[in-house]
Amino acid sequence: ATQARQALTLGLRDYFAKTGFDEAVVGLSGGIDSSVAAALAVDALGAEAVYAVSLPSEITSRQSVADARAVATNLGIEFDIMHIGPAVETIADALATNDASLAGVAAENVQARIRGSILIGIANQRDALVLTPNNKSEAAVGYCTLYGDTVGALAPLGDCYKRLVYELADVFN
Repeated sequence: ATQARQALTLGLRDYFAKTGFDEAVVGLSGGIDSSVAAALAVDALGAEAVYAVSLPSEITSRQSVADARAVATNLGIEFDIMHIGPAVETIADALATNDASLAGVAAENVQARIRGSILIGIANQRDALVLTPNNKSEAAVGYCTLYGDTVGALAPLGDCYKRLVYELADVFN
């Protein structure tokens, strides 16, 4: 896992150097994938070049937001919280006018897509690139939302199976 960390860090640093960008934006959920992606970004770019944002909705646990804040604090990176509840309500209201409801997987996917749109908007404002925290295991079984969780210029964990993500977390810790 140490060798994988070095390779992933080198790949990230090289990608940013070749594209001319010097800041990464990470949607930090408090989960292991986004935490490891943020840690890799700090390794590659330095803490001053990583901006993390938590995008909670009404169903997001307080613990998730607290975990995201703790990761950002431990990494020494800039961190903000942007509540997406009003955006979710707006879309739910629009769907309701057409007798469609926003529930279950549909509601989860809309929230992921709202998060993706916000992250891209932030990156555009900051002249930065979004890193998506997807890993190979979740992508293989479709456990990610197109135009939502998959939004980003680069997936540093895209070739990593979930087991390696856990091993990387152990190396960082």
